[in-house]
This record gives sequence, C-alpha cells and structure tokens, in this order.
Amino acid sequence: MDRTLDKKTVLTGPYENVISENNHFYVVHKFNKICVIPYTISENGLLHKIGVIKETDILKEKENYTLINNYISQDDPTNLVAANRLLFEIIGSNVKSADAWMYLGKIDNIVGANGMIIYCVNLTDIDINESEEVEESKKATKFEMVEANKVTISDDALFLAVYMRLFNFFYTNSLK
Repeated sequence: MDRTLDKKTVLTGPYENVISENNHFYVVHKFNKICVIPYTISENGLLHKIGVIKETDILKEKENYTLINNYISQDDPTNLVAANRLLFEIIGSNVKSADAWMYLGKIDNIVGANGMIIYCVNLTDIDINESEEVEESKKATKFEMVEANKVTISDDALFLAVYMRLFNFFYTNSLK
C-alpha cells in the first residue's frame, strides 16, 4: 500500500491555510492561538462561574458555548500579555496581578496545527469595567459568566478539555 503524503494547499487565508492530505482536509493555523477562561470562586473554594462566549455553529445552525480565543499578535511580548489583551478586549478590565492568572498548558486539537495556549484568570476580586462601551463589547461577543455546572452542555471538545483541566486543579486542591 502506497502511503505517500500528498500535501496540497487548497485555500490560503491571512491566519490559516486549508490543506488536503490523502483525501482529507485540515486547517493549519499560521500563528499560535491563545484561549482565556475567566472564572470566579465560591465561598467554599470551588468553581462558581465560568466566562464564556456564544458562537454560532454554522453547520448545526445553533449557538454553542466556547472559549474566549484569538491569535497572538506579534506586538505581544509574552503569551500572558496576549491573554490579558484578549481578556481586556472582552471585559474592559486589565488584570495586572500575576497571581490571578494560571497557565493551563497547550492543547493540540488538530493534527498538524499549532494548538492553543491556554490561560485561566480568577475574576473573583477583580473590578470589572461596566461602562457602556464595555457592555456593548460584551453584547457583541455574547460574553457571559455562567454557572460552572452549565459549562458541560457545550459541544466544543476543546472547551470541555480546558474546563476539565481547570476543574481538576480545583478538585485536587479541595481534597488537600
């Protein structure tokens, strides 16, 4: 059986390419992506709310919870700066304290893709900018803080994997 790799670029975009390999199509990102999962903690130290955006799944024609995500800019000196920039674009607040941030790792969800760099941020004691401009931005991106137990209704496997990493951190720490 001939297993030669026949890679062919089908479509080129500013942020990704679509390639065809052995009768399959793949999206290959040109830049690293970053995801941010804001959360709050309840009084007993467990996850209380998770920040999500709703995106329309054009194939299923329904809305689905997903992560706040975007590409890392060449102007971002570090991944954490990129994560904070992305969060600021959504909630209008700059979370300067490094103690509020936690790196959850990198998750590769597609063969050949660069994967997603994942950060979470504790918004429990953060003053969220509630100006009219920020509220319009939240409405446009469909950002909301939902009860942590409702996150599992998402069909987004990447989102669920990231949530499980965050949940595991809190579960393990609550046992101590």
